[in-house]
This record gives sequence, C-alpha cells and structure tokens, in this order.
Amino acid sequence: MYFIATHRELQFVLGRGGKIRVSENHSSFVPILTIDSLTAVRGYNLLFQGLNFKLQSGQFAALRGPNGTGKTTLLRMIAGFIEAETGTIEKVEEYRERGPFYLGHDHGLRASETPLSHLTDWADIHYSPRSDIPDILERVGLTLRQHVPAYSLSAGQKKRVALARALITPRLLWLLDEPASALDTAGQALLCELMKEHLDEGGAILAAIHDDLELTPDLVLDLGAFA
Repeated sequence: MYFIATHRELQFVLGRGGKIRVSENHSSFVPILTIDSLTAVRGYNLLFQGLNFKLQSGQFAALRGPNGTGKTTLLRMIAGFIEAETGTIEKVEEYRERGPFYLGHDHGLRASETPLSHLTDWADIHYSPRSDIPDILERVGLTLRQHVPAYSLSAGQKKRVALARALITPRLLWLLDEPASALDTAGQALLCELMKEHLDEGGAILAAIHDDLELTPDLVLDLGAFA
C-alpha cells in the first residue's frame, strides 16, 4: 500500500518499509523549509533577527554559531515547540501532519523502558508497522541490547535509539541538534550513512553541529551573522 501526500509542487510517496521518495514526476529540488525575517528572543536577550533561509529536498544544512546564539532555539521553533518573536516559518506538509523529525539533547527515554518497548510504543503512536522494528534495531546496532532498560544503556546507545525513531516514522525534514554527540566512531559513521540515505531519498536536514561530520553540508547557516 502506498500513501501519497502533496505540498505545492512536492509529491512524496511512503511505501513498504517506511521509505520516503520524491515522485519522479516532479522537480528533484522542491522547498522543504522556508524562513522569512525570523527573530528570536530569550528573556531580555536578542538571539538573532532578520533570519532568512531556504532548504530544499536533498540538501543538508549545517547550523553553526557560538554557544548562546540560538541554534537549539531555532530548531525548536521550526519543530513547533516554541514561537518566534517575529517572522514566519513554512514547512513541507508531512505524512499524517505529524511534523518534522526532531532529535534534541533529551533522548526521551524513560529509565525502565527498553529499546524494543520504546520503539514499539513509538510505532504505535505514529501508525507505523511493528514488523519493521527488528530490522531497524539491527540497523542501529541494538539487536543484542533491545531488552536492556535505558538506565543500563550508554549515552551513545540511547542516541542510537533516538536515531531509530527516524526510521520508524519517516519524515521529509530532519532537525538534528548535535547529532554526533555521545556517538563513537562507528556510531558517527552510522549517523552519516542514515543522513546520506535520507538525502538521497529526497529528504532534507538542518543540523546544529560544532565539529565537522564525514558528510559535507550543502549549506552553512551561521547564526552569529544574525545576532
């Protein structure tokens, strides 16, 4: 069974295995995110103002800037968790209107739940098939740790569980806040593989990063220039 959703000139298809692909009948570069004249304030501090930015399908944008310039704030604004002071944010319409995939500093794991139970609940909440979970656990290297409670998982293993959520519930727009933190060399390689596959399938990524990844960004958004 295939589900088709449209947004302006964009058409994407969600098929078996949860893979997203942009229809070949449409342009390979379509708008995923458009930011216009955005301003953010924290308390009495101006973080950034007059921010304009556009992200298209297949593009990876690195979000950079010194600590305190609003990288996390911007990602949370785009995700819909907080409101901007001024300006507008237009995002692609996601399947079932669930919003983009957001990976923050908090992995969202309860201490007693296991990778398997967490991903099962995540699949049920987002109407995704449970049958994909074994393959996804294997993909992120957690098959042997799937029954281990979160309080016994390392920080890197918790990050792998969080990354697995992106495979459970495919979204066109990924918002990643320091996604490589806590990951070892193998984990960082896995992260870059997942990111590249997502881009090849027509998705887009905005990621706040301090250190360079093996995957070269197409765009760099430096928030320090908008302070």
